[in-house]
Amino acid sequence: MPLIDPDFLTAGVAPGGLYNREQIRLLLCWLALRLPAPLTVQQAEQCFMEEKLANYFEFRAGLEGLLASGQLEAERAAGATLLRLPDRYHHAVEELVRELPRQACDRALLRAEQIQEQERLERDNQISVYPLRGGGFLMTFRQGSGSDTLMSVTVYLADREQVERVRARFLENPGRLYEAVLGAVEG
Repeated sequence: MPLIDPDFLTAGVAPGGLYNREQIRLLLCWLALRLPAPLTVQQAEQCFMEEKLANYFEFRAGLEGLLASGQLEAERAAGATLLRLPDRYHHAVEELVRELPRQACDRALLRAEQIQEQERLERDNQISVYPLRGGGFLMTFRQGSGSDTLMSVTVYLADREQVERVRARFLENPGRLYEAVLGAVEG
């Protein structure tokens, strides 16, 4: 019996996913090229793992190979590692990406865009949770960033489950709270 399972490098890959390291590398480059905001290593990993586009170990090996060869460049900013595709590779990536399964490209791009949008919403709409001694929590919502705070609202919530539900609901559409408060005061 072999020491390593022969399916080890394909475990966790959904149908339509990528098993070839070169395909994984190409999809990473294409995402770095196509996204409107720089792709971070964490976003790329989250995208690939959540969509089951590749095995984790093959994903990491592909990413490390791209960085070592200079086909992707890494830059540290705001505590994250940003991935950038050098200009000299743009044309080749646009041509070669046609060889990848369209479904994998579509899934990857959609999920990466969703991840970036969620992170933007969380940056622009801060949520702070403060546990209370007698039980329950105070949750403060701040819309805007830095000194450009448009609104700050604090509410009492009974338990951690309610905190998570309200947090998720708020981040689905942060403008809804602002509109509700304005509607209530303008009445």
